Formats: sequence, C-alpha cells, structure tokens
Amino acid sequence: MTKTGICDVHTHIFPRDIPEKWDWYAAQDKTFAALTDNNGPSRVKEVFSTPEETLACADEAGVELIVMQGWYWNSMALCRRHNDFMAEVIRDYPDRFAAFAAINPTCGEEAVEEVYRCRELGFAGVGELGPGGNHFALDDPGLIRVLEACDKLKLPVNFHVGEPIGHVYPGKDLTPLAGFYDLAERFPSLTMILAHMGGGLPYYELMPEVRRLFKNVVYDLAANPLLYDIRSVKLTVDLVGADKVLFGTDFPLTIYPRQCLDRNFSLFVDNVVENSGLSEEELTLVMRENCLRVLGRQTVRA
Repeated sequence: MTKTGICDVHTHIFPRDIPEKWDWYAAQDKTFAALTDNNGPSRVKEVFSTPEETLACADEAGVELIVMQGWYWNSMALCRRHNDFMAEVIRDYPDRFAAFAAINPTCGEEAVEEVYRCRELGFAGVGELGPGGNHFALDDPGLIRVLEACDKLKLPVNFHVGEPIGHVYPGKDLTPLAGFYDLAERFPSLTMILAHMGGGLPYYELMPEVRRLFKNVVYDLAANPLLYDIRSVKLTVDLVGADKVLFGTDFPLTIYPRQCLDRNFSLFVDNVVENSGLSEEELTLVMRENCLRVLGRQTVRA
C-alpha cells in the first residue's frame, strides 16, 4: 500500500488558546487537567497541535483526511467553545478535516440541542463520548436522548472505551463493556465507533448473537501502541473483519513515548503498513475506505 490517501478517524485538535491558557481550562475541568498535565504521573506527554501543525505532520505521513474528535468536557459551555473552534477548522480546510461534536450527555436538553447545532455546522458525528470522564452509565437517560438524536440525524458516535484489565493510567475508563451490547440492541441502525479497539470487545463478536447485533459497531485503533502489540491489529481484523476496523492515532498524544515526544502521525502509519501483517486489501479498508464509508464520504482530495 502506498502511504497516501490515509484517513485518521481519531485525533484531538484543541482551541488555539489552550497552550497559553492551560491553567484556566484545567481549573474549569478536572478531567481535562488530569489527562493533560505533563507534570503528572503519566509517562505519556500531552502535546497540543494547531490545525496548520497538524496538516504538516499529516502531509509527511500521507494522511489526507483528519477527523477531529471532541473532548469530554464536563460543561456544555466548554463543549460549545471547542465545537466552535472545530467548526472554524472544517470551514477553513473542508477537504482535510472533519469533526465530531464534543457533547456531555449529562447536560440534558443542552446536550441534545448541541447535537443539532453541530449538525447544522457540518459536523460528521458525535464524540468522543467519555462515560468515565463525564460520569455516566451507558443506560443514562441523558445518553439515550443524545443517541436518539444521533440516530435520527444519521450521525455516527464515537465512544471512549477502556480495557477492563491491566495497569491503571490517567483516562482509563472502566465502564462495563456489557452496556455496549444493550446500546447496539436499542439502536440497531446507529453506527457506533468504539475507540481503542473497543477495550477487547472484538473477541465477543465470535459469539453469533453479538456478531448479529454489532453489524453497525466498528472499532478504531487510537492509542494502540500504548496498549497492545502491533499483532493486535491483524488479530482484531481476523476477529471482526477488515471492514470493521478504522485507523486512528489519538494524535497528537505521544503514543510512542520512548521514540518521539513530539507530534507525529508517521510512526503509527509506518508500523501498521509495514508490520501489522494486513494484506493490501485489508490495509486499504482499514487505512481509508472504512472511515469514508462511516462518514458517508466517497472521496477526499485528489
């Protein structure tokens, strides 16, 4: 596979003033503070990136479409602030960026109204929803109302999903995975992207009832190098099919902290293309076509 035309379904581009006003944002939102504090216990460095810096890194790696995921801010005011910024980015670079709306489902009607507002602004989906960060269960009435709106508007939804075992780290979400089965049953036509390889959920698609129910559930590879061996990519494709796995980096998070502490797409692109064991056909689906299908796009820039 030539390293061009790649679509990254999972990045985070924050408002431009965050590096200078980090203390202010951190004071407003404890979850944001915990996950982006470079003086904290995590060995993973948080790096912020402007749209222009992101494009430069993307061009170097052959990434053509950059999907910005929102953040799980605890106030809708901060969600709207972030969404307004992402709306500017997709307006300025419509062929290179797409956006998922930052939404806190616990904010009731405000959250639902923001889903509709972002759809009018040209957003492609909703997420990354953070059950642990926003402290809601997967049967929360507020979440159900948000998903009803997404289902009606045909907007895919990205969920932050954590693996239920292993070491504890900032941002690890221990929301029980069984709730996603219930959501898939309740919303059979809603496309759900379960980030971070679904926390191990792909294995359960070997159960016939899960496989049938999860026909619109897909998985992204965001932050994979921090969690798993590269062999996990091929194993996941073998479990669920190449049409259900989407390339994503979690850019600009430093997912190879021992190799590079600066913003980078290329390391993970190269690792997947060269070392995952995927066939050419599988690589085309994972690295490009699946994302375009989920977003309802036929092509990106020539």
